[in-house]
Amino acid sequence: MKNATRAIPVDLLRVFAASSIFYFHGGLAVGWPLFQWGEFAVATFIFLTSACTVRYSQPAAGKAPAYWWSRFKAIYPTFAVISVIIYAASFLYAPRKTGSHYTLTDLASNLLMTSQFIGKPWMSDPMWFVPFVLQIYFILPLLIRIPVRWHAMPVAFLISGTACAAVYALLPVQAGLCRSWSPIFRLPEVLFGCLLGRARSLAGAVAPVVIYVVCCALVALLAIPYPQASLMLLLPLKGVLVFLVLAALVAAIMPFIKNEPSKFIALLGRASFPFFLLHGTGIGFISDRFGWNILPWILYFVLSWAAAIILMLTLGKTQRRPGVRGAPAMGGVGPAPE
Repeated sequence: MKNATRAIPVDLLRVFAASSIFYFHGGLAVGWPLFQWGEFAVATFIFLTSACTVRYSQPAAGKAPAYWWSRFKAIYPTFAVISVIIYAASFLYAPRKTGSHYTLTDLASNLLMTSQFIGKPWMSDPMWFVPFVLQIYFILPLLIRIPVRWHAMPVAFLISGTACAAVYALLPVQAGLCRSWSPIFRLPEVLFGCLLGRARSLAGAVAPVVIYVVCCALVALLAIPYPQASLMLLLPLKGVLVFLVLAALVAAIMPFIKNEPSKFIALLGRASFPFFLLHGTGIGFISDRFGWNILPWILYFVLSWAAAIILMLTLGKTQRRPGVRGAPAMGGVGPAPE
């Protein structure tokens, strides 16, 4: 993956994952078939976040502060600009979640990335991922130096499960929300991405995938005796299933990709982060005005990607990062950056 062509699968995964999340948010509004599964494409962004760090920009010893600053610069300017755009747009069409335009307090809590922690709505629902992914970047320089052993994944599940259980015991009403608070609650997904990033071939990725899927299945079985915790117990399994479906789709498409179209795919891959943040803004407007009518949804989907590309190109210098020539400039987080 040392050139733009070899990075096409990563960019395609970003595009498909971001589009799946669009489908989820649209489905929430109008009830599209199987829309619930789109939510679990967030796991793909988490996998890509740590995998791309390991593969492309693993910080050298003592260089963690520089790495953290580069990741902050790659993410925050886009997030801040989109927050201001949404704030201004709310005066033209009041968001459904508030019933009126956003206030300066809403904007400030959004820009400070504290909304979900103080009970305020994000200006765009996917924005919870910004402080979440920055936390992933913070722990990665430490996590990627841990030697990989067979028991690493079960230990990660144990740590994450203990953290989730503690939240459930103390704040049962908030238990389902903790998955968006901190990577500690989704540590296996972060570690799995690290293992994928270390794999140097498709064959080398088989063992981590098998171990992770088995662990996810065992954790999912706990939902039988503990149905009240099924949201968190089934989350890892559903996330990896969606990831494998998207990866299979990418594998099926790759033989038809030529070098020239790869430039456009790379452009879409870089635009997946602003698309991820932007698309939720108009969901309420489209659903209120057009309901199930598919043509306005397709048009909004295309316009969201176009706006994301324009914004990405405009802020391109702040999103460009050092690293391997041809490596993706923005991470798969989608929901976001790598």
